[in-house]
Amino acid sequence: MSTIDNNLTLYESLGLTGTSESETKTEVSNQDQFMQLLIAQLKNQDPLEPQENGDFLSQLAQFETAAGIEELQDSFESFASVMQSSSILQASNLVGRSVLAASEYAQLESDSNVQGQVNLSASTTNLTIEITDSSGQLVKTISMGTQAAGEINFTWDGTDNSGNEMPAGGYQVQATVDDGNKQTAQEVLLSSKVESVTIGQDGQDLKLNFEGSGSIYLSEVQEIK
Repeated sequence: MSTIDNNLTLYESLGLTGTSESETKTEVSNQDQFMQLLIAQLKNQDPLEPQENGDFLSQLAQFETAAGIEELQDSFESFASVMQSSSILQASNLVGRSVLAASEYAQLESDSNVQGQVNLSASTTNLTIEITDSSGQLVKTISMGTQAAGEINFTWDGTDNSGNEMPAGGYQVQATVDDGNKQTAQEVLLSSKVESVTIGQDGQDLKLNFEGSGSIYLSEVQEIK
C-alpha cells in the first residue's frame, strides 16, 4: 500500500475536505493525532480483510463531532467570561445606590427614613409593621389596616410611637397579618444603600454589602432604586 504524505491527501482520497488554515492550533494538533491513528490503521490492517470505507467515514464523523463539541465548550467558556465581567461591572455600579431585597434589618440614617415593601399572597384586614431597636425594644408600630393581595409599600419616618426622632443605627423590621385567630409573619423587603461589593473566588458569588445590615448576593436584588 502506498504511503499517504499528509492529512489533506487522506481527506481527498475519502472525498472529504481537509482542515482550513483558520482553525486553532489545538484543533490542528488534535486532527494530526487522529490522522496519524488512521494512517497507522491503513498500514497495519489485514490486506485480506481491509476495513470498509464506511468504517473510516464513521470514524471521521465521530472526530468531527468531538471537534464540534470542543468548539461549543470554548464558546460557552467565552460567553461565561463575558457574563462574569458584566455582572462585576453591574455590581460595582450599585455602590452608593439603594436596592430592594428581602431583609429584616434596616439602617436608619440621620434625617432620613426607611422604605420597605410587603408582598401579600392574600388580602387582609389588619397588616401591621413593627420596628424594634438593637435591644429588642419596640419603638414604632405602623398600622397598615386593610390591604389587598400584592405589593404593599411602607415608610418609617424614623420616629417612635411618641413622635420622637430615633438615633441613627440598625433596626429590625417585621410585618404581620392578623386574621382574628392568629398572627402570621410576612416577608419584608427593605431598601438599603450599597456600601461596597465583595467578589468571590473566580469572580463568582458577588455580594452587596450594607452598612450595619449585612450583605446579600447580587441575584437577590429585587429592585434598584
